[in-house]
Amino acid sequence: MKIEAHHEELPLLELFTQLREAGLPLGIDEYRLVLTALQEGFGTTDQKALAELCRTLWVKSQDEEHLFNYHFQQVITEPYPIKPFVRKEEEKTSSRRQEAVESDDNYSPDLLNTTPATIPVSSELMEVQDEMQVAEAVQITTQNNEEITVNRFTETDEYFPVTRRQMKQSWRHLRRMVRQGLPTELDIEATIEQVVRQGVLLEPVMMPSRVNRTELLLLIDHKGSMVPFHALSQRLAQTALRGGRLGKASIYYFHNCPTKYLYHDHTRQKAQPVTDFLAQLRPERSAVLIFSDGGAARGGFSLERLELTQKFLDQLKQRSRYIAWLNPMATERWFGTTAGEIASLVPMFEVSRQGFDGAIDVLRGRGINAQLRQGL
Repeated sequence: MKIEAHHEELPLLELFTQLREAGLPLGIDEYRLVLTALQEGFGTTDQKALAELCRTLWVKSQDEEHLFNYHFQQVITEPYPIKPFVRKEEEKTSSRRQEAVESDDNYSPDLLNTTPATIPVSSELMEVQDEMQVAEAVQITTQNNEEITVNRFTETDEYFPVTRRQMKQSWRHLRRMVRQGLPTELDIEATIEQVVRQGVLLEPVMMPSRVNRTELLLLIDHKGSMVPFHALSQRLAQTALRGGRLGKASIYYFHNCPTKYLYHDHTRQKAQPVTDFLAQLRPERSAVLIFSDGGAARGGFSLERLELTQKFLDQLKQRSRYIAWLNPMATERWFGTTAGEIASLVPMFEVSRQGFDGAIDVLRGRGINAQLRQGL
């Protein structure tokens, strides 16, 4: 990841993730500590200052320092000019505000009457504060999820509630087996019946092999409040494509809610109209899994997002019988948020082994009763 002045993703997210996977005992607290330091203007001058800041806050031994230096060089490959995050003090005297405003090249008398809470703040600071709010929600979820354990003496990158192996095992349960193609397998029962009927084995009866006709369409919410879950979404996509043994798997990306377009890449360069996406679905075999926090990460409620999501789901239900929603936030975090309302429209599950299996059951058609209860 290239760190730029305009933070489209959480600062240092890729470095933080790689260090965790390399074995450094880092958590949300350590990550938020660096964000806070960046807000105060530390480590923002150049790469050396940034490295020193992270090294000071994250590294505890010489071995960890070697790992840090290696991964820092791998991730931060370009110069790192970043404007310091200046936090405007809420309690300034009117004379100091007068002096500060008049010294600005863009001085306007209207700014003199601006309260501290409404003074314009840089977009970088607003985004970092927003992502820190998401990080706090993730931290609460992590603390409350009993399936997540931290063992500082075990070298593993499986720190999510569902491991890669478990994902692959669950994907493999998503099957609709049919016999298709040339007859290549021996039909034992039919062959025996033929022998009984004819009294002699002239030739064995063959039949087509069984193939999985399930077509999975994984829709991934990307950017914004989903930034902390990018690594998890990548694992979902990778295990579905490489280890799921599905008939077909396709990955699509969106932000907050699919409206006019879905995208074939997370950079959202290869667009496909939602109407074209819906037209390709086949009710008897298409299974749609949506991965999104539904607004639960920030803990807010958006009527606009709910209405847009409901419109998309209504269109989706006309083209597919099997729809499920996977939410990276714990169930208790949905209530009072947009996600809580969306959960009444489509079967929604949290990202745990049990939740993932529940979503797969719905996509297999075994969760039809749950779908009927939720108005599908």
